Amino acid sequence: MRKWENINCREKLNESIVDGIIEGYRDYLEVRRQKARELKVHGAYAWVKGNHIDHYVALVCKKHGVESAVAKAGMTWQYLQFFNNDEKILFVVKNSRYFNVDEVDKGKDAKGRARTNKATYMTNLMNINSGLNFEEIPAKHTSQSIQLGLLEDFQPAKQEVEDTIGMVAEFDKFYIATYNIGEDYQINDIRIWLPNPADNKAYLISDLTHYIGKKPGHQFEIETDLKDILTQTVAAEGLVDAAAFGIVIDDAEERKS
Repeated sequence: MRKWENINCREKLNESIVDGIIEGYRDYLEVRRQKARELKVHGAYAWVKGNHIDHYVALVCKKHGVESAVAKAGMTWQYLQFFNNDEKILFVVKNSRYFNVDEVDKGKDAKGRARTNKATYMTNLMNINSGLNFEEIPAKHTSQSIQLGLLEDFQPAKQEVEDTIGMVAEFDKFYIATYNIGEDYQINDIRIWLPNPADNKAYLISDLTHYIGKKPGHQFEIETDLKDILTQTVAAEGLVDAAAFGIVIDDAEERKS
């Protein structure tokens, strides 16, 4: 795997990934506040956070040559895939609440339990890494990180991607960027993972958490009224599974599509 010749480019891109996640989350919070004022029923907006974050990651990373394409997971849920055509790398962003480092293709529900069914779209994406040598990656995949040549020389995606079938032939590496939202409703952790299809585990490649809070735009207050809205959201997420909104697609649902 070719390393970056210019480490400053990698640092700037990593910063932009963090900027995009935080700015997308900030925009999502503004929408939540606005809709809570305008609508009598607004709970479904709890499930659009990922769309806002994907959108802003795409916007702020564009200055580095990063482009994105819409992909579908099952019948309804859309997300962005970020491409590196030269290095054949594919990259997605996920909420760590639903991310399972030990069973990547199943993920977790809102209560932190491993899901029973696997998400076929994630299995297909993970299979991109079938040809990688994971013996070089530390066994302590949840606590150690290694630096790989990640997200180099992105080129625009040529067309919309509607599914993940055939991805193994198109790409060589697949990464997952995760973000965590703490009890104070602020983003407090951002990491890059490399999933292994052989053992269904994710291996920590890079911890970007140290970039959080370095810029004025990362600092914003969450007022009491918004905290009340978000508190209700957390309670609802614990009762209503994300799959009900098409956010998590399991095998049974995908076979219907």
